[in-house]
Amino acid sequence: MSSKLERDIEEVLAKIDRFPPRRSLPSRIRRRLASVTVGLPRPRVSVGQVLLLGIALIVIAYVFGDSLGGASLVRLFIITAVLLFVGAFIFSLRRQSASRIPEKRWRGQPMDLSQQGGSDPWWKRWRFRR
Repeated sequence: MSSKLERDIEEVLAKIDRFPPRRSLPSRIRRRLASVTVGLPRPRVSVGQVLLLGIALIVIAYVFGDSLGGASLVRLFIITAVLLFVGAFIFSLRRQSASRIPEKRWRGQPMDLSQQGGSDPWWKRWRFRR
């Protein structure tokens, strides 16, 4: 029994030289931070909130333009706000894929909206009702 234990110890000691080298301090810190932040909830920013932020930045630049500093800073501020607004607006126009459209349900059962009761619209049925 002791010979097997000694053999296992010698095997482990022989493998010590082949262990991976110790990581640098920045990579160890980065890895720790990544493992800590995995469970934290991340804030979701909607397109509407970005649009409002763009509008607010434009208004702030116009109202407080003189107190912000030079004209170039105000111009940069406004250009950034307009680009933010336009980018959010374009992003809001893109179509969602068909797989993201939720299925219509009524009392737990899926609704088939392709089938209609009659082929005529309701106003034609009402008009010719006598």
